[in-house]
Amino acid sequence: MFLRVIVPLSILIPIIFALFNFKRAQLNSRLILSYLIASGLINLVALTVMRRNNLPLLHLYTIVEAILILSYLRNLFVEPVVKRVLLYIIIIFPIVCILNFLFLQNMRYNTYTRPLEAIMITFFCLLYLYKSGFTENWINKPTSWFNMGILLYFPVVCIIFILSNYMAFVIKNKAMNHLVWYFHATMVLVMYLIWARGFYLLKKDG
Repeated sequence: MFLRVIVPLSILIPIIFALFNFKRAQLNSRLILSYLIASGLINLVALTVMRRNNLPLLHLYTIVEAILILSYLRNLFVEPVVKRVLLYIIIIFPIVCILNFLFLQNMRYNTYTRPLEAIMITFFCLLYLYKSGFTENWINKPTSWFNMGILLYFPVVCIIFILSNYMAFVIKNKAMNHLVWYFHATMVLVMYLIWARGFYLLKKDG
C-alpha cells in the first residue's frame, strides 16, 4: 500500500499546489512541475502496464529526471561557464544512459548512470547554494525549498542506487530489499512535501 499507492499518489500534493499558483511560477518552478508530471506518468505506466519488468522504464526515468532537474539548476545560475557546462551535460548524459541500457545494464538496475546522475545533481545544487549565499528572506523563497528537497533526497539515496543490483541479484534478501526501498519511498515522500511548500510560497514570492 505504501509503495504502490500512498507514495505514488503523494506526487499530486506538490502538483496541485503548483497548478493553483501556476500563473506566478517562473521557469525554474515550471521545470520542477514538469519533472513531477513526467515522473507521475512514468510511474503510472510502471504500475499498470509493465508490472513484471519495469527496468526499461527506470532507464527512461533516469534520462527524464536528469534533463529536467539539471535544466532547473541551469536556470538558477547566472555564470555563463556553469550554464554551458550544464548544457553539455544535459546533452551528453542521455546518450550515456542509452549506451548503458543497450550494451551494459539493459536487464539490470542502472547502477552506473543513476548514482552518477545523483552526484551531478547534488554537486550543482551545492554549488548554487555556495555561490548564492543565504539571503535574509531565504526560507521564504520557493527555490530554497526546491533545493532542500533535492539535497535531502539525491545524496541520501545515492548509496541505494549504487547497491540496488547487489541487493536484488546477489544477496537476494527480500526483507532487506523491501526495507531499503521503503526507506527510498519515504525520502521521495519527504521531497514531495518539501516541494509542495515551495509551490505554496509562489503566491507570495512569484
